[in-house]
Amino acid sequence: MAATALNDVAFQVQRAENEAIGGIFDNPRPFTERATQVEKATKANLEAVVSLRPAQAKYLNPYEDGGEHASSWKMGNLLVPVDGPTDKYGQITKGTLRRLRDRKDVFRGTVNGVTGIWQRPSSKGRRAEKKTGLKLLFVWRPNDNVQKRLDFKERGEQIVRTNGPAAIAKALQRVLATAFR
Repeated sequence: MAATALNDVAFQVQRAENEAIGGIFDNPRPFTERATQVEKATKANLEAVVSLRPAQAKYLNPYEDGGEHASSWKMGNLLVPVDGPTDKYGQITKGTLRRLRDRKDVFRGTVNGVTGIWQRPSSKGRRAEKKTGLKLLFVWRPNDNVQKRLDFKERGEQIVRTNGPAAIAKALQRVLATAFR
């Protein structure tokens, strides 16, 4: 009975946390929206744990505990789109970077103090066509502290306080209903 009630509340917390992620971030990937997991309670272990999945925790923990954005770049900076291609979630894919790296008209460097990935003007077309200059596709920005907060712990505690007693009462009703059959 107790394990059932704990698991019921844990899954309520999980749904609320995943839903909140969609409201905190602009257009998050489904991978991010499914960031939480539940370790279910059992009769032997009356503890249900809601936590972030390890892959998502790498980049979401700063939004809970504070700190800098997670960056997988060796430079420790964030690569931010300026005029370069992104996916439907506004993010840069590894495939895009690989394709750009192999292009002769694209280079990584610093121009007028701005470090990024640049594209040289096209020389194709009519001879009278004027070259427009370099195009900044992506820029490296310093890795700043995150500003948004998940409030994961506070939301979870609120749901447990609010819904916990009702879940226990519901589980008790189920036990009583089946006990006298």
